Amino acid sequence: MKNVLLIFLTFCFTNLTFASDENPGRFFEDQPDVTDDYQIHFNYLLAADSEDREMDINGKMEKILLEVNEVMLKATAENKKGDGIARKYKFDYRADGKLDITFIRMDMKQKKLPTSANDAIVPFLYKAKNQKNIKKIYYNFADFSSPNGDGGEAGVGYGSTYLRDQNTTGSYFLLVTLHELLHTQGMGYDCVPGIKSGNGHYLTDRPGYMLALGRKIGSVYAHTKEGCPQMMDSVYLTQTKIDPYDPYEQRCLLKLGK
Repeated sequence: MKNVLLIFLTFCFTNLTFASDENPGRFFEDQPDVTDDYQIHFNYLLAADSEDREMDINGKMEKILLEVNEVMLKATAENKKGDGIARKYKFDYRADGKLDITFIRMDMKQKKLPTSANDAIVPFLYKAKNQKNIKKIYYNFADFSSPNGDGGEAGVGYGSTYLRDQNTTGSYFLLVTLHELLHTQGMGYDCVPGIKSGNGHYLTDRPGYMLALGRKIGSVYAHTKEGCPQMMDSVYLTQTKIDPYDPYEQRCLLKLGK
């Protein structure tokens, strides 16, 4: 009888907790796309025991993300090796013109997350939330601390900014997101001038480059090395080049002909 009561109370508590996530204007699934073009979809993601600060519906996430594209427009236009064209990311929008942000609560408590939280986040998004469109990048504003103390982590297909790390200012979230989005584009490739082999970052500390500590991209965006990808050509940027590259095809399918 005690076991039955415990199961009942656990069921009630669990459903009460998740019921509290219901809020006007919140979406629990990726909404119908207004275009079949490549695009970046954003999630407001919580661990099972995370506090809901409603950043998906109070405008805070949207404010940071719109500023991300403002910084991208300026940084791409001013890049010395680029073509002078201002480019920004293709974000996923709903039919009403608002950013499509999905609310997601994981089934794992924060203390159970692995050292690299994305090792748990990515399979959950892929299997439980069906976020596996290969023409999308799925990027999370994760409202908990990263187990390894890093502000963010990303690769082709998925990435995360951790909102509970030591520096919790809006500008910090902006720069972390700007930097991690570069990794979702496959950057930086070992062949890019100045990149440390196998590291994905510059060989020497270059403050302000790769949008990590400032607002310059550097050679990962544009360079003159033949046969080496440059981010200026990514399918996820608009104005899109005539012959762009798809990070998924290069990194995952190893279609390296370009």
